[in-house]
Amino acid sequence: MRFIDTHAHLNLTDFKKDLSEVIERAKKSGIIKCIVVGIDRKTGERAIELKRIYSDFIEIALGFHPHEVKKLSEEDYLWLEKNLEEALALGEIGLDWVKEYSPKEEQIKHFERLLFIAKERKMPAVLHLRGNKAFWDFVFDFLKPFKDLPLLFHCFTADKGVAKKILEFNSLISLPGVITFEKAEELREAARFIPLERVVLETDCPFLTPNPMRGKRNEPAFLVYTAQKLAEIKGVSLEEIGEITTSNALRFFNITL
Repeated sequence: MRFIDTHAHLNLTDFKKDLSEVIERAKKSGIIKCIVVGIDRKTGERAIELKRIYSDFIEIALGFHPHEVKKLSEEDYLWLEKNLEEALALGEIGLDWVKEYSPKEEQIKHFERLLFIAKERKMPAVLHLRGNKAFWDFVFDFLKPFKDLPLLFHCFTADKGVAKKILEFNSLISLPGVITFEKAEELREAARFIPLERVVLETDCPFLTPNPMRGKRNEPAFLVYTAQKLAEIKGVSLEEIGEITTSNALRFFNITL
């Protein structure tokens, strides 16, 4: 049984003291690859460093999180363009109108610029998108010029209606540990609807720890709890969840084992 954690932040200081142990636990839980994602230049540089140290386990995505775009400079873009050859995808990039740590206009400007970079380089993009119904209406209109770009909708927590629209794109939907949360019935309904061939799994660690590990720092080994919940939702075996979601991730990120 094998799994891929398609979105992890092992490049954050939360894992500074025990990263080797975290990776060993992940491998023992059946995690064969982990995509470590940059949110700015600093975490991107750390992701590159980790890829070189743990080359058998870590792959990376490089990008600028919508929270961080108000700080971006042209030097940051030059760094990104120079280092994208190290990455399997551009991300995470997107829009966050829930917390709005960067102004909406800045988010939109940088999101479009980053999507054009992905399009030029023929790279898949990992998307962070958070907002209400009007937000999603805006997003789907905004993404029309990028309809052929392989898009991974990271950390999906919206409803079935949003999922249905996402499936019209050249896309995969990444399900996090939130599907195990007691009050996440709407998300579980969406997960029930999304075809397994369009699903990958993620931890988004150290955040969003699944049940029964709530209260602890999340880590890739805990992906199995999300997989177990999805197997229950879909009425299939854990092995089937592992095989299909792993195949989807290998294909999307163009990983050769």
